[in-house]
Amino acid sequence: IARRDKTAQQLADDVSKGRDKIERLLQTIDELQAEEASTQLAARRAERDLREEKEKALRLERELEGWKGLRMEKGGGGLGKVEWNGSLRGTPRSRVGSGVGFGEGVKRQMSDSKGFL
Repeated sequence: IARRDKTAQQLADDVSKGRDKIERLLQTIDELQAEEASTQLAARRAERDLREEKEKALRLERELEGWKGLRMEKGGGGLGKVEWNGSLRGTPRSRVGSGVGFGEGVKRQMSDSKGFL
C-alpha cells in the first residue's frame, strides 16, 4: 500500500508539473501571437508609408516636369541669354547716385542649379 501511495504521489506530481509546463507554453504562445500581430501591424504601416512616399515622389517629379515645361516655354530652357539691368526696382539710372549702378546692364546666363528648388 505504501508503494502504491508513493507511485500515486509521483504520478500526481508529474501531472502537476506537466500542467505547469502546458500553462507556461500556452502563455508563451499567447505572447508570440501578440508579438506577431504587432509585427504585422508595423509591417503594414511601413508598407503604407512606403507607398505614400513613392506617390509623393511621383507627384513631385510630375510637378518638377511641369515647372521645367513652363521654363522651356518662357525662357527657351536656359539656352539663351537674359539681360539683367542691375536693379530690382527699376532702371540702372535710378541708382546712379548711390554708386551701385551697373551702367547699361549685365548679361547673365540662366543657371540650371538655381531656382525651383
